[in-house]
Amino acid sequence: MSVLPVLKHYVTLGDARPWQIHYRSQGPSDLPTVILLHASPMSSAMMVPMMNALSDSFNVIAIDTPGYGQSDPLPQSDNDLEQQPNTSLQPYVAALHAFIEKLEIHTPIIYGSATGAQIAIEFAKVYPTAIKGIVLENAAWFKDEERNAIVKHYFPDIKPQKDGSHLTLVWKMASQLFHYFPWFDTSEQARVSQADIPPEAVHDTLMAYFNAGENYHLAYRAAFINERPEQLRPVTVPTHIIRWSSSVLKHYVDRLDDANLPENIQMCFAKSGIEGRFAAIKASMGSLSQTVSE
Repeated sequence: MSVLPVLKHYVTLGDARPWQIHYRSQGPSDLPTVILLHASPMSSAMMVPMMNALSDSFNVIAIDTPGYGQSDPLPQSDNDLEQQPNTSLQPYVAALHAFIEKLEIHTPIIYGSATGAQIAIEFAKVYPTAIKGIVLENAAWFKDEERNAIVKHYFPDIKPQKDGSHLTLVWKMASQLFHYFPWFDTSEQARVSQADIPPEAVHDTLMAYFNAGENYHLAYRAAFINERPEQLRPVTVPTHIIRWSSSVLKHYVDRLDDANLPENIQMCFAKSGIEGRFAAIKASMGSLSQTVSE
């Protein structure tokens, strides 16, 4: 079966101060719609392999989170954004809702990974009737001391320096996050992978940091602050959390087994390898779509 093309689009939001969200789409428009939300500091480009795996069964839309990829930053003229740009995901929730309304998307399933997962969680709490359910990957539980260390050390200033030291700093960040979590802790306890990562993958991650620029930390940091069970428990929509053995955050995802989550939130297991991961995600989306339609 031939793979349908991935198309690129922009949608303009806002009236007094227009701004744009960039997104990719793939699959027939008459199929159930899924919206993919990426991890930070990446963009919808990282979702293309998943789009290829899903587009025979879904109309797939992958957006660039505001301020990442080719999307404009959130409109900073908004007083709420100026007051709490680093701690709240609500401006990203509002942007996603405006995007869905602008494109007239009817009750999609929302998938999110890491930062995208936390945006999906908060969206589901504010707009539960607007979606069929959510599928989460890398939705973790960080203890307070871990979160405090992450907030303190995970987001160094990457502003350009005359000596070019910002280039080596971001290469170090992009390289180490494939092997350690958190990336700044290079102890064996923090090691998550021994894999030999192609330099192209590190380069793509480095470019994602620089593309997001000095404010790369905004949604990223807010998502880390949000990753705790008390933020997840109030979700009332059908929710599947993907547990993938190859995830760098698996240890932190596994903690949710002890989080006393409601019955509408289920853990779904994915086999190792990319194909196993995509199969589990696709099965979860199919299940959520069928459950609602019955």
